[in-house]
Amino acid sequence: MSVSRQLPDYPILLSGVAAPVAKGLREMGLPVTELHDDLAQLSGYQSSSWNLLLVGSQKTFNERDLQLLSHCRIPLVDLAEFTSQKAEARTRDELNQKSTFGIEQFNAAFVIRLKDKLQQTGGTWMRLSDYPYPYQGVICYGEAIPGEDFREFSNVMSPLPVPLEQLHLHAEADWEARSNTETARQLRVDLISSYRQGLPVSLTSINSRNEFQTLLQNIKLDRKQFPLVWVTSLSTFFRWWNLRRELSVSINRRNAGWETIISGQFEGFHPGLQIWKGKHSATVALTRGVNEIRDELLALAMNQERHPGGFTAHWAGSKSSVYPIGWKKTAASAAS
Repeated sequence: MSVSRQLPDYPILLSGVAAPVAKGLREMGLPVTELHDDLAQLSGYQSSSWNLLLVGSQKTFNERDLQLLSHCRIPLVDLAEFTSQKAEARTRDELNQKSTFGIEQFNAAFVIRLKDKLQQTGGTWMRLSDYPYPYQGVICYGEAIPGEDFREFSNVMSPLPVPLEQLHLHAEADWEARSNTETARQLRVDLISSYRQGLPVSLTSINSRNEFQTLLQNIKLDRKQFPLVWVTSLSTFFRWWNLRRELSVSINRRNAGWETIISGQFEGFHPGLQIWKGKHSATVALTRGVNEIRDELLALAMNQERHPGGFTAHWAGSKSSVYPIGWKKTAASAAS
């Protein structure tokens, strides 16, 4: 007699998802796990309320797989519908035939459509926070490496999915070249804009927290403009990001909230879980082992300027024009 077991609500299951997409989902902290091709590991399991299977646009299933999925009652989200704005998802009957769709790409627009789809099916968008709890942004210092090989060295050492140059602010170089009212204002705008979007920043001319405080005084920027920014060395930020990439989270819905189990090496950091409801989100601290997250204690706030997939998803969409409307205007007004 077979024993029926319950799948956790999260991680989300993946089958046949393109490698860049699977990697992108992990980079942004979405709890996912890839299934074996034959789906044998699902034998004996039943889906939970929010469990989903994301099916890659090139994935096909045989009749046995389809019967197993039907038995498990796992809703399918076909990523073929995200391949283009006009693409339509395949039906379950079509999944055992050769797909004619192209391979999906991980970008900012893809993440937003996936979030909307997940919420439409009754799920909740939950991901590991980009920064240790309670931080909502980071400003890094102390990256200077002497020699002409700095760029190559930093890009090899960086665990981030983009060249390290993407963290630099052009306004900082302008301020260093000619310190005046206008360059100070532009640097204030860039720092506040990056913080409000949750983007990491590396200041190449700053080598310590004290130097950063001096910079704020010189450009007349009040620290209250970004109260939850993490000021740390670039190497510490890299260490955190490498650890975060190895964290594993299992999440189950309870009557009045969520129960999470997180495993991995923290080494002095405190991971956070970001929970989205529509355009509002809350960040809660996670400790090793089992955590109880009660709905009534969630401090939800509007996050219109932040990408729901975090800064790696934002960077992936840097060419897709998916930016919050008016974010530059808002930041410029705050920095004036």
